[in-house]
Amino acid sequence: MCRLPRSCGPSNLGARRESRALAGVLGSKFCSSPWDSPFPLISLCHAPLLTRLINSLMSAPPTAPPQFHWYLSGAGAWFVAIGIQMVMFTYLVTTVLHAAPNLIGLAQASLTIVSTFLLLFGGALADQVDKRRLLILCHILASLPPLALAAVVGAGALRYEWLLVYGLAMGLVTAFVMPTREAMLGDVIGPDRRAFVQRAVTTTVGITFLGQIAGMFLARFAAEIGPEPIMVFQAVIQLFGAYTVYRLMPTAIHAAEGEANGSGVLARIADGLREVANSYALLPITILTAAIGILFIGSFLVVLPVILREEFGGNVQQISSTQIAFWSGSIISSIAISRLGNIVNRGRLVVFAVSTGTTILFLLSFKTPLPVIYGLVFVWGLGAGVMISMSRTIVQEHAPPAHRARIMSIFQLGFTGGMSVGALGIGFVVDALGARHATWVPAGSMAIVLICLLTFTKIWTITALKHDADVTP
Repeated sequence: MCRLPRSCGPSNLGARRESRALAGVLGSKFCSSPWDSPFPLISLCHAPLLTRLINSLMSAPPTAPPQFHWYLSGAGAWFVAIGIQMVMFTYLVTTVLHAAPNLIGLAQASLTIVSTFLLLFGGALADQVDKRRLLILCHILASLPPLALAAVVGAGALRYEWLLVYGLAMGLVTAFVMPTREAMLGDVIGPDRRAFVQRAVTTTVGITFLGQIAGMFLARFAAEIGPEPIMVFQAVIQLFGAYTVYRLMPTAIHAAEGEANGSGVLARIADGLREVANSYALLPITILTAAIGILFIGSFLVVLPVILREEFGGNVQQISSTQIAFWSGSIISSIAISRLGNIVNRGRLVVFAVSTGTTILFLLSFKTPLPVIYGLVFVWGLGAGVMISMSRTIVQEHAPPAHRARIMSIFQLGFTGGMSVGALGIGFVVDALGARHATWVPAGSMAIVLICLLTFTKIWTITALKHDADVTP
């Protein structure tokens, strides 16, 4: 393959053609059939609108280097596959196997339990190796579990244990993918473009949300063609992601500085933990992220599927529509933040966003028709998009380059580790209280967390650093 410099025009043109082709495929092929969902906002996947959204996101931030477009394509491919996984895995364990709520929680936890223990190691490793090569390997490995699960389902041998094996395998790969991809962002946009870090982050978040929505929509076709072809396509998308990462330049540029700060893995992890503990911005955001993983994501993965199954049947279209409603809200708020420009009072926006999710959880405790559930989940997604965009921007901005991967792994640990604990715990809460009343526990707990953070930390005063605050889009 011919290596092109970052400034090379043809590379940029190729990436733009790739993004337009992706937009055309998602817009025309996957969104051509009418939706059976009663929730009108899910018509977000209407072809012309989806195409404009993808092209709009792929064109930002301004003066982005060609490598950034390949980075976005790789991130999008990973999350298309994750979107398929989120629907198919939940459908298989909840509806096909009809598992009890505590077993649903255990199955969902299997997707992240390995990441909980290996994320910090993955972040420390990413600071020391060529991130591009590591990501290529991870994409290839991530294509194997869905192929194996498709073979098991096709043979009529699906059992609960196979889903646990699948979850553990994917969790192992994810432990290395998430911190590595996050740490690559600063290298891809270049040191001379740090002022556009918020725009780059929100653009990346928007692409990942859009990829998840596309994957979730694809999973709906399992009702017509069966789950096996959908899972095979999930593997193909992962291989496409490996190709997009292959088009990036090697990024092992912080290894020497990272080694100088600690020769062993445990020492490098300790450095990252100290950075977080000593930062007025990183500490409260990391704590809040962990609380979201435990209280919000656990509820999303267990409570909502059980409500759908017990009250509405829980078919694959309902599970897909619920997930799409959430991530549609997330992408809309992410795009809004990207287009608003640099936001100064970031901590306040994070608090408002999490408060929105807390309110929605309280409202979900009341029995409502299916369209109302879609609407509540959509609003919940609006707040989630704000939280994810702003929190990642804060971490990217405050993390030193030599420690960025390990700090991002600590940040991500809040989501994945919290998700494991939350999914396990909320399963038993649902068994004890019922799905609707179970929402009171995470909602009330999150309200307490917010009060404590506002009282004992400086989360309310977190603002953009000067180089971001002075930049206009």
